[in-house]
Amino acid sequence: MRAMAFYRTNFPTQELFSLVSVIFVLLGTNTNSVQALSFNFTKLTPGDSSITLQGDAQILSNGVLALTNSTPLPPGITFPTTGRALYTTPVPLWDSVTGLAASFVTSFSFVITRPEGRAPTDGLVFFIAPTDTVIPNNSNSQFLGVVDSRISINRFVGVEFDLYANSFDPNMRHIGIDINSLISTKTVRLRWSRLNGSLTKVTIIYDSPSNTLTAVVTYENGQIITISQEVDLKTVLPNTVRIGLSATSITALAFDIHSWSFTSNLEATTGNIVSDI
Repeated sequence: MRAMAFYRTNFPTQELFSLVSVIFVLLGTNTNSVQALSFNFTKLTPGDSSITLQGDAQILSNGVLALTNSTPLPPGITFPTTGRALYTTPVPLWDSVTGLAASFVTSFSFVITRPEGRAPTDGLVFFIAPTDTVIPNNSNSQFLGVVDSRISINRFVGVEFDLYANSFDPNMRHIGIDINSLISTKTVRLRWSRLNGSLTKVTIIYDSPSNTLTAVVTYENGQIITISQEVDLKTVLPNTVRIGLSATSITALAFDIHSWSFTSNLEATTGNIVSDI
């Protein structure tokens, strides 16, 4: 029998317990006192109206959400593909009367597959954006389908999985936390050797009392990577948003989502209707 491997993480134990507490609070919240939203997709059906597809994204017959067009390209040829999937229902993010923000937990699993002989390019991002979000112009390739490269500020918050070091990136493949820009506010190394063809699991947690956004990434071999950043979502985003997953590639990489869940709550205000600002 092969021995089980344990991997160190620099994630403080106290913070980990705090995040676990957030998850239990979210899952156990009394929905009579909050505006709650929850979904759990383990297998999707083509034509599912709860998911809005943009660009090249499609739901395959096996229930997998394919974000990019992975049709093989001739040797030496590159071609951009961009695909996004959004949860159709808008998500209440903060209350304009009380100023209170929602806490949330989202988890998804994905497999990235590289065609033989091709370099890994571009990447995947979980993003939160205004409800009218569409694929921006000039957002192919390194702009991950969320940023118009000709606009200085693009309104979104995201956690990116960047497979190529561009001029504005650290000199490594990385996981990054993005606020209105793909110049990440914080990054940690992303190991391509752990990703290629393997199932990677991600949990992203926003703790509104501390304004802390944390991503916990688990490679298929059990290694855990974490990244955390303080961000007050009320100062960045409108009070109602859309959440989604976006991926781009110029070398026909397949970005396949195998599961996706989300749970949030926002303390309700009597008589208050959440709407965009």
